[in-house]
Amino acid sequence: MVQKTETDGFLNIPAKAQSEVSNVASTSIDENLLIEFLEDDGIDVSTAKFLHGLSRNGLRPLADPRFKETIDKIKALGNDPDSIPEVLSMEDFKKCLASNMVFITQALCGNLVIPKWEEFTDIIKEIFEECRPLKGGTVASLTPQMAKVDPEKYAVSICTIDGQRYSLGDSRDAFPIQDLNRVLLYALTCTEKSVKYVHEYIGKEPSGSEGEALNLKNKKPHNPLLLTGGLTLASLLKPSLCFSERFEYFLKKCVQFCGKEYVGFNNSLALSLKDHSNRLYAIGHYLRENGCFNKEVHADSLEQTMELFIHYSAIETSCDAASVMAATLASGGLCPLTGEKVVYPEAVRNCLSMMNCCGVNDYSGEFMFEVGLPAKSNVSGALIVVIPNVLGMCIYSPRLDRSRNSVRAVQFCRHFTDRFVFHQFDPTDRSRNKVDPRRKDFNETKDQQSLILLFAAYHGTMTTLYRYLKEGVNFSYPDYDGRTALHLAVCGGQLEVVKFLIEKCHVDVNPVDRWENTPLDDAYKYGHQQIIALMQRKGSQKGAAIMGM
Repeated sequence: MVQKTETDGFLNIPAKAQSEVSNVASTSIDENLLIEFLEDDGIDVSTAKFLHGLSRNGLRPLADPRFKETIDKIKALGNDPDSIPEVLSMEDFKKCLASNMVFITQALCGNLVIPKWEEFTDIIKEIFEECRPLKGGTVASLTPQMAKVDPEKYAVSICTIDGQRYSLGDSRDAFPIQDLNRVLLYALTCTEKSVKYVHEYIGKEPSGSEGEALNLKNKKPHNPLLLTGGLTLASLLKPSLCFSERFEYFLKKCVQFCGKEYVGFNNSLALSLKDHSNRLYAIGHYLRENGCFNKEVHADSLEQTMELFIHYSAIETSCDAASVMAATLASGGLCPLTGEKVVYPEAVRNCLSMMNCCGVNDYSGEFMFEVGLPAKSNVSGALIVVIPNVLGMCIYSPRLDRSRNSVRAVQFCRHFTDRFVFHQFDPTDRSRNKVDPRRKDFNETKDQQSLILLFAAYHGTMTTLYRYLKEGVNFSYPDYDGRTALHLAVCGGQLEVVKFLIEKCHVDVNPVDRWENTPLDDAYKYGHQQIIALMQRKGSQKGAAIMGM
């Protein structure tokens, strides 16, 4: 039986299957990519140089879960299992990289979503320093505890859909997610239920008023990102579970959104928020009176909804972790660090639409005009920004303007889209005074692209597959043995990839390799029953039947 490990998220494929997945699956990383990491003797590979090479491309190999298996293998070859050996032979080093060859090859070839990473981050640092002198605004004083926050805190963190990361300032300092919980609640509830179900209770319109305003439209909150919308969402998510299970579910989803980066709970803040919750409860009573809460479960009391929402608001994270959360939204609900599918792409699309028009309170229209990106602010001074299919970022600075948005964060975003071609309506071919960091000089040959695609299909590297889909890559292109991505996905036992290739990429379900085998032949050969059932429903046949026609 094929087993799934918790350490790498991929299926462990039997040795017999691995040996027969064309010669592509046994190809090792190109030694030419490792030349710059050789020691002076020209024989051994310096691990420090290699790790630094990945860091220059924005990757954090010692902290990134995608590199765990590779780093563990490197450590196992040293004298101390807890430390990384300084040098390894070329052959040993290539063996350590084998399981992560696709991604490492992309990084070293400059083929990640932002290829010239250091040039990009140099500009980010300039913008960061340009906004530092801003001292306007005041710290939120919803509770005495919040009013004590140091107003000088300042950070920015960026995470791309390929997991490239960059942080400046107080990026690891914790802050409560507060209003950001509404983004997650909306995406999760749309995934758990449906968009149609959610909008039976909540509208889709900007309100034109501040986020805490007490007003409804047709007896519904105007949109999910208002306080009224957040309270309604809290009543809709997992209503049949008890209080502790509902909170635990949401907390675990927050961890998944943030790629297992820091997510905690501030109990003292939760108590403080409850002590100052008169207005919250007044809004809750008003919503219940207007039938805005869940109608399906009568036992879902107002008290539990209020308590849950307060607890959701007291969950805390960091600028570093929140940038991964934003990157998960940028990647269509797929966490770039873990590869977990947290929410459905359709839920993300609707979530970003709401962030576009309602995310920064009564400043949303002007923000959309000036910055042109989906964003959501909170009263802690954090602002998450999403550039779909590129990156997510979080800017944190506690001083707020009259619209309860971080002064520095809003100014940072203005400068950001002044320097980069990321405003939604920028004409990329005529924005001569702006930089498009996605442009690259490196171009993959069709064979290189095919190799990376086949490895991604075999190992289930969904982030690579989604990016190639957006770039219009031909998923039916075969290798020299006639093996396609569908053949490799079947041999690897990757049910999710097989569904993706057939339903999203619309590949031919009956490609025949040079041994006259179709993907269905491979599925029978290795006993992947779920894949067999799926492919038969999609019209796949065995090679003998096709060749005999």
